[in-house]
Amino acid sequence: MNTANTQSRPTEAQKSAATLLESALQAHDPQLAQDALNATYRAGLHRVHTSALVALAQAPWHFSHEDVVHALQELRSPETVGILEKTAFSVHEYLGYDEFFGLARKCTWALADVGTTEGQQALERIANCDNPVIAGYAKKRLGNWQKEMHRKGV
Repeated sequence: MNTANTQSRPTEAQKSAATLLESALQAHDPQLAQDALNATYRAGLHRVHTSALVALAQAPWHFSHEDVVHALQELRSPETVGILEKTAFSVHEYLGYDEFFGLARKCTWALADVGTTEGQQALERIANCDNPVIAGYAKKRLGNWQKEMHRKGV
C-alpha cells in the first residue's frame, strides 16, 4: 500500500524530517541517518524527502540502505529509477551476511512499484546480470508486471 503523500504540500513535520535527512547527509552520521529516517516515517513520506533519500541510497557510511529503499518504494517516484538500479548492485560490508541479496530484492520491488517504462527497462537490465539470485528477483517482478499494476505509481 502506498502510504506516501506526494500530491499535497509538505507538513511542518515532513519539512522538519527533510531537514534532519539533510543534516545526516552533511554529518555522515549513521545514527542521525537512522533517526532521520524514523522521523520521516513518523511524519509521513512526501516527495520533499526524495532527493535526500536518493543521496542516502548512495552513501556508504550508514547502515540503513534497506530502509532508504523501502522509503523510495513507497514514494514511487520516476526520478529514483537510476539510483534503485545502481543500489541493486551495491555492496555494503554490513550486509555481507546476506547471501540472498535482500537489498537487491527490495530494489527490484521498488523499481516495479515505480511502474514506468524506465523502471521496467532497469528491471530488464538487472534480469540479465551475472548474479542469478539478483537476476531472478528482477525476472519475477517482470513476470508479474501486469498482475501488480495496482501497486504501481503510474
